[in-house]
Amino acid sequence: MDEVFAYVRDFSNWTAWSPWALHEPGHTVSINNPNEQGGTYAWDGRLIGAGQMQHTGITQNERLDILLTFLRPFKNTAKVVWSFKTTDGGTEITWDMQSQMPLPMRPIQGFIAKMIGYDFALGLALLRGKLDPSSEHPNLSFDGIVPREAQTYATEHFAGTLVDMRIVMKEAYPRLWQSLSQETERWQKKPAIAAYHKVKFMKATTIMDMGLAVKHLNAGEAGMTLPAGKYFQMTMRGNYDFLPSSWNTIYGQVKMQKLKIDKSRPALEVYQINPMEAPNSNKWTTLLCVPIK
Repeated sequence: MDEVFAYVRDFSNWTAWSPWALHEPGHTVSINNPNEQGGTYAWDGRLIGAGQMQHTGITQNERLDILLTFLRPFKNTAKVVWSFKTTDGGTEITWDMQSQMPLPMRPIQGFIAKMIGYDFALGLALLRGKLDPSSEHPNLSFDGIVPREAQTYATEHFAGTLVDMRIVMKEAYPRLWQSLSQETERWQKKPAIAAYHKVKFMKATTIMDMGLAVKHLNAGEAGMTLPAGKYFQMTMRGNYDFLPSSWNTIYGQVKMQKLKIDKSRPALEVYQINPMEAPNSNKWTTLLCVPIK
């Protein structure tokens, strides 16, 4: 508990695991008295805006109270509370924020709250990785704009909730592999993909296809051909449980860079490593690809 509380309390550590610092590593940070009540952490960036955090209350090994002040791109304040509790497995951390949304943003406050929830979940996972490098945690990096060639895939289709999708995937990919692995002339040994044609963020549902690359489709076989095009790409290393927060992060970066999404093509997950061949999930590597114009 002492080590965990001390690490989170120290504003000097925050840039190392902040889910927002990922978006602009070169942003300016100014820190004063990072371990003390009244201490501050201020940030200023072209993409992530500007603001300040200030310790307003410190209860050793129990609670941190922080005043969060946004200066740009909009002005607002929020009360942030970190709670710490010792458990049999270590230290349980709760990260909470309360704020009044600016009037123009209130119609979409549910959407914003969900996005911030994904940011908090990612931040806690990154924090866990800093405190315990052997634990399951994500590692994210933006690769920028990359081209992808046209490719045909044999697929299995899915429409339903994201939770059910992950269950279906565990059977669909081995089934696809088993049907294609004997067809050495047709099967192209490229990474498996998931192609998301539509995702309803608030309802957590999707219409998508799971696919393996082939040279051509047989008559009557389910499949699709993705055209060549540009994608904004991010590499995620870690358990697939971190994918929802990672998708939230890449779409945030696309928005910050004011890139135009090509809605005629699906967003892609490209699975670079077969998880059956890598017992340590921290080595699983997935490319997240957002189609852009």
